[in-house]
Amino acid sequence: MRLQSLTLEHALYALVLMLALAVRMLELGALPLGDGEATWALQALDLSRGQQVEYGPQPGYLALTSLAFSVLGSANFIARIWPALAGAVLCLTPFFFRKALGRPAALLLAFALSLDPGMVAVSRQIGGPMLALGAFGLAWGFFYTRRYAWAAGFSGLCLLGGPAALHGLLGGLLTLGAWYGLNRRQLAHESEDSEDSQPTPELRRELYIAAGVIVLFGTLFLRFPQGLGAWIASLPAYLQGWVVPSGVPASRLLAAIGVYQPIALIFGLLGWIGAWRRQERTGQALGIWAVLALLVVIVYPARQVSDLVWVLPALWALAARELVSFLQPWGDPAHIDLETEERVGGKWVAAIQAGGIFVLLSVFWLNLAGLGQAGLSAVAGSSLRLAVMGGLLVLVGVVTWLVGLGWSWWTAKSGLVWGICAALGIYTLSGTWGATQVSFASRQDLWQPLPAPAEAGLLQQTLMDLSEWSTGTAQEVDVTVAVDSPALRWLVRDYPRASFIPPEQIQALSGSPSIVITLQTQDQPALAAAYRGQDFAWWVYPGWAGGLPPEAVSWLVFRQAPLVSEQVILWARGDLFLGELPAAALPETTLPENEPVSR
Repeated sequence: MRLQSLTLEHALYALVLMLALAVRMLELGALPLGDGEATWALQALDLSRGQQVEYGPQPGYLALTSLAFSVLGSANFIARIWPALAGAVLCLTPFFFRKALGRPAALLLAFALSLDPGMVAVSRQIGGPMLALGAFGLAWGFFYTRRYAWAAGFSGLCLLGGPAALHGLLGGLLTLGAWYGLNRRQLAHESEDSEDSQPTPELRRELYIAAGVIVLFGTLFLRFPQGLGAWIASLPAYLQGWVVPSGVPASRLLAAIGVYQPIALIFGLLGWIGAWRRQERTGQALGIWAVLALLVVIVYPARQVSDLVWVLPALWALAARELVSFLQPWGDPAHIDLETEERVGGKWVAAIQAGGIFVLLSVFWLNLAGLGQAGLSAVAGSSLRLAVMGGLLVLVGVVTWLVGLGWSWWTAKSGLVWGICAALGIYTLSGTWGATQVSFASRQDLWQPLPAPAEAGLLQQTLMDLSEWSTGTAQEVDVTVAVDSPALRWLVRDYPRASFIPPEQIQALSGSPSIVITLQTQDQPALAAAYRGQDFAWWVYPGWAGGLPPEAVSWLVFRQAPLVSEQVILWARGDLFLGELPAAALPETTLPENEPVSR
């Protein structure tokens, strides 16, 4: 009997979940961990091995990931598994709000969240806000459907998300305050007239549930009591962000939304304007949430592009509602003459119009790509391409105008929106695909965490090759690291003979370790005689100060931009190579006491 309640809508939400999992799990472990990600992964690894560790303000991630490390091992894929799962589950939260959004809009929102480039990119990052956002979405969904015990439990999980959770909750509280302030009289009048027949939350019980979740998951079922201290430290860590800036300009956040979410931005704005014109309260509330969440992210000095995920659900919800109203395949009886539409086949006309607009916008993109490849320095060629691109946009408007005159303005509007959504949809999917792939050295995406270890894979492969040559095993060579980089510590986490010294002690290095890794900026005269060195680009930063790179068109098409990199040098002892001096002939000296490798 229960199977009979399953509908096509449920099957589509199952498809959403599978699609969200696919794009988030694809090549999840291929991209090396940066310093920010490796900091949390190393702490979780220490916990999984039962070692003492100074808990950072991410107790939820540390507890769950240490448990995963204990069972499945410490691979990059496992280190990112929980944010990826949280991002996938978040795509199902529109199911709770079908009544408020409408079933078609809720389903469209679910597909949008599953394929949005920003949501996918942040779901594949350690230490970002996705764990907090996923729990927040489920908590709000259960609260909306009056399942208060579940809402309290997921609220506790959200609070374990660290400073990112407080960041999102601040935007939510401001939204609630602004909404009730604007609608205070109307809400009070409705509460007096309505009969409260629905169950209300038992505040004491829900607080006990939330506290229990915080204690159990924050301490990994009481195994690590210091997790409660880390949870309390989330507040000062978040407040510190109001004092210590991150260096990310606010214009970069605005550029990220405009470049990666054009459909959400265009139709979200149209939806919010339409909601105020129609006095439609759900759309008004979503718009207030998007604006205030964006304002909080922009004014926060320690802002990161990943913080925009608190804005995107509301923006996409507005866009989904507006797109559903635009893309009704049978039209709106209040706006069109149904007999005329059926007589002349207006729906097919709209589809043909959309196909033509898609072709025109595709040619527009090809000319834009040519412009980015040639550069604006080629004045003659650039002027011709710009003229062609302008003519293509004019032609889109002319086609829409002719369809409106010949059939109906509703048909013309539908064809225009279908064509634009088809073109921008493929553009958005290309951004999603880019978020799942290992980028080449000169590629720069705004959503990726900084700094990025550009040649970590090449350095790791070099270490493994040298180890096999000298010991016959891939991870048995002795490595001395004189670089303060959590990402480098994570890279050699499985090398039992790895040791670490502060960078300033490299001049006092004695002995003959097989491999030494140092900063390129340091002088290593003692190593140059008996060692061979190879530099690797390790830290890569954007080479521009504003929102977009100087060659914005080239970056928009190819994601190529000026970058600033810092190198490390891998020094390999000469006897590791054929024909060189054997290790026994080198001076017998000892290394200073090194810091043991962090596990």
